[in-house]
Amino acid sequence: MLNISTALALEIEVAAPVDLASLSYIKQSINAKDERVYGYFGDKRLDSAFQPIYSLPHRRIVGHEGLLRATKLEGKNISPMQVFNGDGRHISDAQCVFLDRLCRTIHLHNYQLAQINNHWLFLNVSAQVINRRRDHGPFFAELMASYGISPKQVVVEIVEGVIPDAELLDEAVKFYRDLGCLIAIDDFGAEASDIERIWRVSPDIVKLDRKMIAAAEINDKARRILRATVALIHESGSLALIEGVESREQAIIALDSNADLVQGFYFAMPTPAPLQHGDGGIGELADKKPSVSMDELRPYMAEFKLALQHLAESRPMQSACASLIDMEKVDRCYVIDAHGKQLGASMVAKRLAALTPFLPLENADGADWSRKPYHYRAMFQPGELQISRPYLSVASSRLCVTLSATFQLDGKLSVLCCDVEWRGSSGREVGLPK
Repeated sequence: MLNISTALALEIEVAAPVDLASLSYIKQSINAKDERVYGYFGDKRLDSAFQPIYSLPHRRIVGHEGLLRATKLEGKNISPMQVFNGDGRHISDAQCVFLDRLCRTIHLHNYQLAQINNHWLFLNVSAQVINRRRDHGPFFAELMASYGISPKQVVVEIVEGVIPDAELLDEAVKFYRDLGCLIAIDDFGAEASDIERIWRVSPDIVKLDRKMIAAAEINDKARRILRATVALIHESGSLALIEGVESREQAIIALDSNADLVQGFYFAMPTPAPLQHGDGGIGELADKKPSVSMDELRPYMAEFKLALQHLAESRPMQSACASLIDMEKVDRCYVIDAHGKQLGASMVAKRLAALTPFLPLENADGADWSRKPYHYRAMFQPGELQISRPYLSVASSRLCVTLSATFQLDGKLSVLCCDVEWRGSSGREVGLPK
């Protein structure tokens, strides 16, 4: 019989009325060597590699992504994209479905050889297949059953940004979820990604595109956006996985972003047999305390406490905070009452007086800051100095942290606040504890 993958690759007609994408025919296009299997698609030999996925809190491997490794029969390596686009030639719907299923079969076979029962296996489903085919059929359920792999161990990765039809995406997610698999949205943050789809699809895991961590390594704003995106993913009820982590700096950023899971060359390279042990260096990173820049903040904390003492002695604010407002990185000082309402105008550093881009927001007398962490944390712990996480000041459009603590003003509990410009010694933002 003609090799099925070759028949498909060359678009040769097969006379018998058979399903070329059925499990039985897919398995005819794989060859075994020392228990491991390889697939064949035209003049291409297909193999598996498995890259570990780590949990940052657990500091250990919790899963692996099955990755396609392909070579021409003469030995030249080619990328997965070249395989799926047919080296620039048109790939028919039948070929696309066949190839997608062939890859998943190879990955499942080679993964089950390791007999891992407590890790996830992440498997990509081609967006081309989802875009071209509504009838998913019994193939995947039969495939998992044939290898004795529980659906709850499988995470199906779907790149939502290249599936323009929302209904097709919903149908695919429902199909795999009904099988018992977990759902991961892949490459989120790239190209046409849509946050509304995250809320609607409710994936178990959202994989952030590698471009986001690469940008965060060189750009402060991108770093803050990464952290905010992770928080947004958590708010939607999903776990956040940062992929493409390739350097120590990127690994630290991923850790500081509060991501749940990470993947990348820094932690471990893909291997033919899945790596099962080791923390990928997470322990050493996590045990390193953040705070070179906390040392820079300590003089401001000391001066802030002196200002509190002066206010407790009933000195006017202009006098009590005179030394504090003149410190190099202090932006402004202000007082808010127990309900979060600002009492009077802010004291603004002289260097900022003519530079504020948000002039209409400068007059904050009467503004409501009750929902700000620096207010309610100070109220929950009277007398204790609080330090906020870095955030963008609405008044100055500058990254800052706010020092805050309660004191008695005319017999009433009030809160002194001081915004301090926040940059690390390298000029980059440094994370603080929550």
